[in-house]
Amino acid sequence: MSTPESTYAKPFLTIPEQIRRLRGRGMDCGTGTFASGVLERYGYYRLSGYWHLHRARPKPPADRFDKDGREIRLDSFVPGTSMAHVVALYEFDHELRTRLGDIISMVETSFRFHVGHRLGRSDRFAHRRPEKLGALRPADPGAPPEPTTAYREWLKEYERHEKRARGDFVVHFRETYGPHLPIWVATEVMSFGVLSGLYYLMTQADQEILAARFHISTADGKGDRGALSNWLNNLRNVRNICAHYGRLWNRSFDVVIDAPGQARADAGDLLAPLVEEGVNNRLYGVLLILRHLVLSIAPERSDVIDLADLIEARSNEIGFSMTQLGFPDDWRSSPTWDRAFSLDPSPMLTASLLDRAKWWTAVETRAALTRAEVAGTEHYRTPEEAARAMKAAQRSLLRTYLKYRVVIEVELGKTRHYPAFQFRDGKIIDALAEINKALAAACEDVDPTQLAAALLDWWQTPHRGLPKDSDGSDQSPVDLLYSVSEQDFEAAVEECGATSSFVAPARS
Repeated sequence: MSTPESTYAKPFLTIPEQIRRLRGRGMDCGTGTFASGVLERYGYYRLSGYWHLHRARPKPPADRFDKDGREIRLDSFVPGTSMAHVVALYEFDHELRTRLGDIISMVETSFRFHVGHRLGRSDRFAHRRPEKLGALRPADPGAPPEPTTAYREWLKEYERHEKRARGDFVVHFRETYGPHLPIWVATEVMSFGVLSGLYYLMTQADQEILAARFHISTADGKGDRGALSNWLNNLRNVRNICAHYGRLWNRSFDVVIDAPGQARADAGDLLAPLVEEGVNNRLYGVLLILRHLVLSIAPERSDVIDLADLIEARSNEIGFSMTQLGFPDDWRSSPTWDRAFSLDPSPMLTASLLDRAKWWTAVETRAALTRAEVAGTEHYRTPEEAARAMKAAQRSLLRTYLKYRVVIEVELGKTRHYPAFQFRDGKIIDALAEINKALAAACEDVDPTQLAAALLDWWQTPHRGLPKDSDGSDQSPVDLLYSVSEQDFEAAVEECGATSSFVAPARS
């Protein structure tokens, strides 16, 4: 029989003995029946976290902090401490856990979709192919790259979740297709921690796209992937506290929330309070990031504001300070807590567009423009000079496309993107360029992102007037463009008046 390794020597106390101890230390426990019921229902140890602040402090000249800087509290309670008040705090905390857990669940569910959808475009089993993530490292010279240690550890943990998943949809997939699940199903069987780990393994570009989609930006406007990763870790930690009935009230969280670069650079930013110690490790910081995320997921929802209102109401009813939860004195003055407040919808729309096609960045697009004409020169160009001249010509050609509005372009997190289907044989497809130009001409004073969405809709939507596919189904303009010659494409579009189906967005 093993011996416990502990110096703990306090005796076991029966319920009556616990009540006598609390009364002896100055707590008003009410009737014996009431006190017994409370302690049997909640437990002495669980409630101790709620009466801790009611324990008296040492009086000068005695030390008020221990050698580790922690505040010293005596066993005795301050006058007026009652068990009824402690119970009110506990029951408020229970309500807080329930409602906060529901909000985190909404955010978690949305993030499962966005990670699965983003990765699914590149490969249905992207999570099992480290080359589709940012999860390869150089091996020995001459050997192919190998998965990183972080990826190997992540995959091992994920496989535990996949094997023990028993949902009906999982059973269906296994029986029909085999043991491994596609990414959009896999994200549904991962724990929040495994999901967060997968985000961390995604390519830098994909991480930045998702961060920008949620309005989490660096000081230079790119998606702040580090901050989003930290937020996910914080919410995972808080979710676990909620799931295991831990205390939220007056708690300092282990995972300190990172302020995005945009907030660190601008004191007037809506997320700037996250820079402050006492906010970034307290409940207010959690509510602030949840409010920000919900504004990007379901802007019509007021769940986080409703919860903040509840906390304020309970603080007045029960009698506790909201500063104990990290709320600044002027928190109500932030536009974030205005029910009519909204974030710019463009990043959300742009991110959704990036999931609908293969896109190239501006750098990739310029590199693809191999038909760009290099300006002539009377002098011999070295290979380096020729390469620079070619890059200059490619930049100039892309600028020309943009000037004449013949190319679809979106911008997210200071990075510009272009649908790859617009280019072929080292240049833009002429027939496509003419259609883009004509449709864009009908959209003056339209938000650029809305215009890009409308153009992409037209190109990707099947049109019944166009020639059918080989299986008899309707083809979209872009499908037809890549199945026939440009001349036949132009004739088919003109014959059925396909461009008349274009839906111009409303003016800004």
